[in-house]
Amino acid sequence: MDDYTMTLNEKFNMALSMERQGQFANALSAYTEIISEDRNFRQAYLNLGSLYARMKKYENAMKCYSVAEELGTDYLTSFNIGTIHYTRGEYKNAIFNLEKSRSLNPGFILSNLVMGLCYSRMNNIKAAEANFIHVLNSSPNNRIALTALAIIYYNLKKYDDAVTLLNRILCINSENHIIRRLKSDILFKTGHISESAKELKTLKSCKDGYRVFDEFIKSVSVEIYTDRYGTMDEKINSLKEKPETDSTSLISLSLCHLLKGDTDSAIDYLFKARKKILN
Repeated sequence: MDDYTMTLNEKFNMALSMERQGQFANALSAYTEIISEDRNFRQAYLNLGSLYARMKKYENAMKCYSVAEELGTDYLTSFNIGTIHYTRGEYKNAIFNLEKSRSLNPGFILSNLVMGLCYSRMNNIKAAEANFIHVLNSSPNNRIALTALAIIYYNLKKYDDAVTLLNRILCINSENHIIRRLKSDILFKTGHISESAKELKTLKSCKDGYRVFDEFIKSVSVEIYTDRYGTMDEKINSLKEKPETDSTSLISLSLCHLLKGDTDSAIDYLFKARKKILN
């Protein structure tokens, strides 16, 4: 009986199966063998490029994609080339290929998304904003575009627009502590102190925790709280007798409430202290 010889398509399907099973080394060898037998097997170049990219071997990935593009043009290949340029910090080259991808498929919004990131890195804020808005027009819940645009508005001091976008993100993921922290900061900057404190209280209950409050507490001298005489309630009552124009007393009250376990009150007094310091 004659030995069975696999066709290139069968070898390709076997390589694809290896790749899907996570056998990347075997898949890489199989794709390479296919290319050695047929230099025009475009899909093998594309799969090999994708494999190299996932292995962070971007130079090898770029070579594979470049050959594939010589054999035929499509929007995904141009996009992949663009993303590799972006990863390597080559933003102008990235935009050139992403524009090409968009022209081939205007509905593929990932091209706009990565272009927005490129323009952000190049500090071309107007172009970045336009691309992120384009993404959100097609995909209103795209968290990358929402976050990037919110940060742009934050830096431009367009705080109302930034908060609107942050609220949209929190509707998608209420436990995003980074977004809540940014929202709290904006509210504080715009004079909405109580709302800012409310966000901070929500943050402390998030599963990932909230570190800034603890870090602030650790930065304050605790020598005045080592007094072993008197209960914590007595200390709090004594401090409350001092006028609230005294930021030091407010910080002391915040720490006392924290040590007592009343973190909500600790946050309230901390924000009052911060407000006095800024004023």
